[in-house]
Amino acid sequence: MICPERARLLIDYRDAVHRYSETVRDLVEAIGLGIGDYESLRRLVKESWDAAERARVTLARHEANHFCDRRDFS
Repeated sequence: MICPERARLLIDYRDAVHRYSETVRDLVEAIGLGIGDYESLRRLVKESWDAAERARVTLARHEANHFCDRRDFS
């Protein structure tokens, strides 16, 4: 059985990585088009990276403390 908290943390991590990916795409697009406030976009990329990293660490900590791991999926 999959740990409900682990499942929630996986979703949080997935969503955070998706947001990071979108902010990187937006920055690359703005650079390519030569438009936009690059510094604001760079800040958003950094913030979304930090959020994804926090979500990853939270998931890893939960797995270590709660003894959840990928065997839940087999």
